[in-house]
Amino acid sequence: MLVSACSKNEESSTSSSPGPSADASATPKSAPPATLRILTENNTSWPPKADWGVWKWVEEQTNIKVKQELQTGPESLALAISSGDMPDMISVFQSDVQKFGPQGAFEDLSKNMSKMPNVKAFLDKNPEEKARVTAPTGEIFNLYNSGAGEGSQMIWFYRDDIFQKNNLTPPKTWEDLYETAKKLKALYPGSYPFVFRHGMDTLNTFGPTFGFYPEVYPDPADPAKVKFGLQEPGAKMLVDWLHKFQEEGLMPPDWLTMDYKAWTQFITTNKSFVTVQFIGQLEIMNNQMPEGHLKFMVPPIGSGSKPYLPKAGQEGYGLAVASTSKNKDAAFRLLDYLFSEKGKDIQSWGKEGETYSVVNGKRVFNSTYKEPNDLRIVSGIQTAATYGLFDFNAWLSLVKESEREAYVEAPKYRFPVAYTRPSLTPNETAAVSPDNDQIWKFWTGEVSKFINGGRPMADWDKFVGELKSHGLSNIMTTYQKALDRQNANTK
Repeated sequence: MLVSACSKNEESSTSSSPGPSADASATPKSAPPATLRILTENNTSWPPKADWGVWKWVEEQTNIKVKQELQTGPESLALAISSGDMPDMISVFQSDVQKFGPQGAFEDLSKNMSKMPNVKAFLDKNPEEKARVTAPTGEIFNLYNSGAGEGSQMIWFYRDDIFQKNNLTPPKTWEDLYETAKKLKALYPGSYPFVFRHGMDTLNTFGPTFGFYPEVYPDPADPAKVKFGLQEPGAKMLVDWLHKFQEEGLMPPDWLTMDYKAWTQFITTNKSFVTVQFIGQLEIMNNQMPEGHLKFMVPPIGSGSKPYLPKAGQEGYGLAVASTSKNKDAAFRLLDYLFSEKGKDIQSWGKEGETYSVVNGKRVFNSTYKEPNDLRIVSGIQTAATYGLFDFNAWLSLVKESEREAYVEAPKYRFPVAYTRPSLTPNETAAVSPDNDQIWKFWTGEVSKFINGGRPMADWDKFVGELKSHGLSNIMTTYQKALDRQNANTK
C-alpha cells in the first residue's frame, strides 16, 4: 500500500533550499494559486468533465486549477501552436514531440529538474524512460506517463470450454497450433479456428515468439545494435505458417482487413477458438459471450525454446510544457506532483471515503465503480494529463478475480526488448522518411502475397534481397547512428 508524503517533506518544499528532496511537492498552503490550461484528447468513450475528481484532487494538493481544453481534430495541436495562444501544457505523443519540440514549441524540462525533484528521481531511477524522453540534442521536451501500460499488453487466449469438451490441450508450439486448428476445423466445419484482427500489424505480436519484430528494433542479444526483423530466419518461418493457415481455411480469408466488429462476431458465435488481442479484451469478451469461456494461453513457441509476447508496459502518451506559457513554475509543480508517490496514489485511487474504503486492510472502490473503465468515466482516473505515475493495482482491483490470471501470467513471457526506435533529428527524419514509407509499402504488400499464396514461399530469400533496393541500408545506418547517440546522451 502506498503512503502519502510526510509533513516534514512538505515543509522542506517551502524552504529556499535549492535542492528539495523527492516527493516534496508544494502544498496548497505554501504554493501560490495558479490556473493552467491543458490541451488533451477528446475521448468519446470517457467524455471529459470539468467536475472530474482528478482535477479537484490536483487543486487540493497543488493549489493549481486545471482548465481542460479538448482537441477537435488531428490538426488541433498544430493549430494551437501556430495560434500564438498555446495552452500551458499539452498531451503529446512521441511523433508530436519529434515534430514540434525542435521547433521550440515545448520547454526543455532538462533545464528545470531542480524544480521537479520527483521527476528527476523517477528519470534517474528509470534510465530506459530517460532515454525515451531525451531528444537527439539532449533536451527533454516531454514526460511519458508510466504505470498503466500493463493494459496495452497483447496476449493469446482460447476457448477453454471448447477445448475441454473435445479433449484438446492448449498448443505449446506453432506446430501444435496448426494441428489443433485442423482438429477444430474438422469438428466445427463452418469455423475458422484461428482469428486475429490487426492485419499485418499482428506480426508485431507473433514475431517475438519467432525471435523478431518485423522492422527496426534493438537486438535482444546486444541492445546497442539495431536489426531489421524480416531479415531474420524466424520471419520466413512465421510467414510460412500463416500461409498454411490461410491455404487450409484455418483462419478467415479476410484476415487482412478484419475489424473489431467482425472479430467480436467470430469470438462470440463459436466461429473461432484461438486468438490474440489486448489483455483487457479477455474480460470484455467473456462478459459478452452468451455461453462458453475464454482463458489466457501461453504463447506457442515459434522457434527456439521460449514462448514470447511483445515487451509491453511502456506508455506512448505524456505531457509537455508550452515554451510560451506564462505559468511555467506552476506547470513544473504540477508535473512534479504527478510524478510523486503522493500524486501517484491519489491520482490512481482517489481519496478514502470519496472513491474507496479500506476493508480488511485492502482498498475497495465504492459501488459507483463496477468495472475498470468506470474509473475513467466517473472520475477521470487514468485519462490524459491526469497522472504521471499510475498504480496499476487500482485498475486491477476492479478486474474480476476470475480474469486476473492473464495480468499475472503475461509479464512472464515478454520478449527481452520492446519494439521501439531511437529518436531522430529533424534532418534525419526528413532524410529517412521516404525510405521508411517505401520499404513498409513494399514488405507489407509482398508478405500479404506470401500469406495469401500470390507469391511462392520459394521466393522468400529473393524477397529478403529485394529489401536492400528499398532503402534498407539508409534506414539501418540512420537508426544505428541515432541509437549510438541516444546511448551516449543517457549515460
